[in-house]
Amino acid sequence: MKKFEWRPTANAPKYYPAEIISGNFYMEDGSSIYIPKGHTLMTGWGKAGAAHAVGEDMKPVPYKFDVKWVSYLEEKFYGGTFKLPKEQLTKLFEEGFINDRNEKDTYSKIVLGLAPGGIISVWLRGGSAKEIGRYQASEIEVDEKEFIPYANMSNEKYIKETKSEIIEEKIKSAIDVKNIPFGIWDTYRKKYKWAINVNFKAEGKNKLKTIIANSYNGEFFNTSGENPIITKMIERAIPSRIAMSWQDTNGNGYGAKVFFDEEEIFKTFDIIFQQKTINQATLILDIDKYNSNLEVFILANDEKYSITKAEIKVYEASN
Repeated sequence: MKKFEWRPTANAPKYYPAEIISGNFYMEDGSSIYIPKGHTLMTGWGKAGAAHAVGEDMKPVPYKFDVKWVSYLEEKFYGGTFKLPKEQLTKLFEEGFINDRNEKDTYSKIVLGLAPGGIISVWLRGGSAKEIGRYQASEIEVDEKEFIPYANMSNEKYIKETKSEIIEEKIKSAIDVKNIPFGIWDTYRKKYKWAINVNFKAEGKNKLKTIIANSYNGEFFNTSGENPIITKMIERAIPSRIAMSWQDTNGNGYGAKVFFDEEEIFKTFDIIFQQKTINQATLILDIDKYNSNLEVFILANDEKYSITKAEIKVYEASN
């Protein structure tokens, strides 16, 4: 049985706190490993949470998992047992990815994402992240002795009191806590065929060193500028952020970060791909000849779709 070095962890979307009551990954050799519990999860969709160093470093891939959790904004419990794509997991661990040093690397965590409405996503995560499945949990009842064994109160009272402590003004100012956007995490999973092209206008030949591309569905890659996956036309989720570094012909280093406006980037992709004549597009990152400014647009069927609301930062960087 093939084994890999990985640890379990969990997360919930930013501003939508959850807490695991119990959870385990199960392997076909009869072993299991628990998913860390007792933490308020709100690190962000796809990101890693607490990871405990338990059991052997090298473990088989799991074939199923179970989980129970509380969604604090909803004041509800969810849970279930779910089958994992063991063969796909094994293949992804074996294939790994090319990291930002242009070396082969592989994943180190299996991440469980818990969203309102009982949505579960599972990712492999390391220097890159790949979603491997989406699951639907059921609303369940949980006994006080299992959820809060040392508290002398009901589940309902404990959840309400904990919720009031967690939901601070920072969260209230960021979201409408009474109107949860159910379904948005499924919207994030939609993929289109697109590639990235970094275009340098400077004389000579600038060299792209590294690039990180994060997507709204929690996937990302952090790779060398030499990796052909950057310009390959493949199915990808819509990008939320791109960061990169490069050198000019004199060896001077530069960097840039692009933070997309969610409404604009989703609307632009929708406008492009709802056209029957378009089935692929290229996200262009156009860097001026002074390495000081960056224009972002999408090119599809020779038509240019400007991205104007993204927050863009270009800066000099040490090598």
